[in-house]
Amino acid sequence: MSGATALLPALLGGAADRQAELEAADRAIRAPLALSRRVGFVQLVGGVGASTTVAAVAALIAVRRRGAVLAVDAAAGPRSLRWHAGLGTTAPPPADARRTRPQSQADALAGLPITDAGVAVLDGHAEDDLAITETAWAEHVAPLARFCPVVCTDWGVRGAGADLGGVAAASSTVCVVTRSDRSALERALAAAEAVRALPNGPDVVVAAVDVGRTGGRLPVGFGADVGVPVVRVPFEPARRALRPVHGADCSSATRAALIRLAAAVMTPGGNRR
Repeated sequence: MSGATALLPALLGGAADRQAELEAADRAIRAPLALSRRVGFVQLVGGVGASTTVAAVAALIAVRRRGAVLAVDAAAGPRSLRWHAGLGTTAPPPADARRTRPQSQADALAGLPITDAGVAVLDGHAEDDLAITETAWAEHVAPLARFCPVVCTDWGVRGAGADLGGVAAASSTVCVVTRSDRSALERALAAAEAVRALPNGPDVVVAAVDVGRTGGRLPVGFGADVGVPVVRVPFEPARRALRPVHGADCSSATRAALIRLAAAVMTPGGNRR
């Protein structure tokens, strides 16, 4: 059994309510999907751990589900999704013509590197500046989505307004990744409300990463009145290492939080009014 596959049993040794919660989260991740799940991860400012979060969530989903999980790097920066997924910093492979008009899952994933967890990674930096426009995302990724039950995209830093509107249009769920201090979380919740209010708006989840170890100062239930799920992810010292962080490197509290987050983004209609 791999470290990723063995992750859940290792977490289920606590109180009965904790076990029940994590078992329910695991069922949500594994549940059949009527349509492909397109999850867009976005941050309003840099340095909050969005790429790390995308890589971890995509890996958790991949080891729990049948069918391909595609992770798309549409962000800028040297510590890209590709790096966090454990694929290094070497130049990505050139585009494969079979992905232009795929007729099968093999075509959709042709030429893409696959991580140990089973995640196929599409690096937008090699494909016509995918990191810049949502239109390019639609051109390159939409044809692949019908062969990939789950698509997780790292959009990087996007501002309010049109930027988030474009991300919302490409997503069935938008996950806003933010620091867990009060001011940052309030901005993230405001952005989440704006995305959810769009016509045919997607589901929205907020991932509050305790980068500055300030999350403990917030009252329990902060933001619950907004109706948007807020999943708190603890500070993880392993993230300071000059290498990608895998599930086995993280604390049990971090792994539990990431399972909760994966379940939240995989639950259709989880925060509809």
